[in-house]
Amino acid sequence: MSIERCAVMRGEMRQQESMSRHTSWKAGGVARQLYRPADRDDLVDFLRHLPVEEDIAWVGLGSNLLVRDAGFEGTIVHTRGCLSEITDDDEHRFTAEAGVSCAVAARHAARKGLVGLEFFAGIPGTVGGALAMNAGAFGGETWQYVEHVEMLSRNGTVTR
Repeated sequence: MSIERCAVMRGEMRQQESMSRHTSWKAGGVARQLYRPADRDDLVDFLRHLPVEEDIAWVGLGSNLLVRDAGFEGTIVHTRGCLSEITDDDEHRFTAEAGVSCAVAARHAARKGLVGLEFFAGIPGTVGGALAMNAGAFGGETWQYVEHVEMLSRNGTVTR
């Protein structure tokens, strides 16, 4: 089942999208639909309107992601190029959205004089993916440096 383009959607919806365009391996089948939200509020609205029975998968940079040749019969939410804001909370903390690349987050931490996130420079994905899998390298792990997260539920509810 697909979601009809409605007035609340400000992002980009693509039908029958080749996932080879969105993975580092440049291989993979077709996703029935792919949505790239304009921002967090747009994503919240999109999720609220997506039928609950719709299969959903999340893709950031597509690093080391294999999509089967048969494709994906649901909706891909693609965060590359969106959900990519970093805001400074104070001199010792910052907030990074799910679509921020790990390398960008590592550089931001270094510019602030923060230590510990150096390992993030070697993670080829996004903050959202790193959180989902507790990405780590060189003795560091993502969740060691997380104070809190904001999560979006399937119905668009934001939880901290």
